Amino acid sequence: MLGFLQKKVRKDAQVAVCSDEHAISIARIRREKDVPPMLDLCEVQEHENLSVQGAEIARLTRVHHLGDYNCVSSLELGNYNLLLVEAPDVQPDELRAAIRWKIKDLIDFHIDDAVVDVFEVPNQKTAGRNKLMYAVVARAEIVQQRVDQLTRAGLNLGAIDIPELSLRNITSLLPEDVGGVALVYIGQDSGLITITRQSILYLSRRIESGLNRLPEKAILANDQNVIHQWLDGIIIEIQRSLDYYESHFSQPQVSSIVVAPLGREVPDVPAYLSGQLGVSTRMLNVNELIDVAAPVSSQMQSQCLLAIGAALRQESRTL
Repeated sequence: MLGFLQKKVRKDAQVAVCSDEHAISIARIRREKDVPPMLDLCEVQEHENLSVQGAEIARLTRVHHLGDYNCVSSLELGNYNLLLVEAPDVQPDELRAAIRWKIKDLIDFHIDDAVVDVFEVPNQKTAGRNKLMYAVVARAEIVQQRVDQLTRAGLNLGAIDIPELSLRNITSLLPEDVGGVALVYIGQDSGLITITRQSILYLSRRIESGLNRLPEKAILANDQNVIHQWLDGIIIEIQRSLDYYESHFSQPQVSSIVVAPLGREVPDVPAYLSGQLGVSTRMLNVNELIDVAAPVSSQMQSQCLLAIGAALRQESRTL
């Protein structure tokens, strides 16, 4: 999303460092010509005090020599707005200014305090409907804090993306992406539903119910009533997303739903979602998607997925 100047770095790999109030996750993706990308580093450092986060990132940077590579990070869910708006009829060099004016009444802070970037939704062919595009809006103060934290740690920050684009990098490697795929990502406090097709992000919807809303005792007891009640709220958001995708983008039904690892073994999630939505559903396994130096546990995948997706970033330009 946002690009930065950087010193000369090694080109054989890219690292990602992502953080939230719970933990720091790092991933390194190595790439060689004509072979799949390889995840050769994946680590999570949990913490209970945000005041130590910067020092922990600096420590991880030193231990794993992360400063030798280009670095990508991602904003936290809730620290930005992703708005789907009609594209202004202006020249390309006037686009960002026109978008700022267009969205100024759609955010809860002054536009002068915002960082705004845009990316298009390609292949829109609906007659009589203006072209749509996404605007990413974040408080400049929050973005600058992230930049300062990472650069002080010794990282060569190349870009800051958003979780939707990190997940897009994951789904673009799925075989289901050819016909369209919905990815359900559920974090501790909240989550995302993304719909992509042929590496294009069409739709994103926030899930306000995270894994913390599902009591541990219900999982351990396999309490189907409690588990299904929790899933039903997510299913409503998935169905709304599928309906919007088909109607507003004139796309066929997605070929599959893929659920990101949850971090806890919740019984029969794919089967229940498939039965309620009528769409083939399965769990994501990063070990089957890219080469890995060592198998990554489901728990680690759930904590590192955004970092893995960010490290897979290949855009030579900033969005």
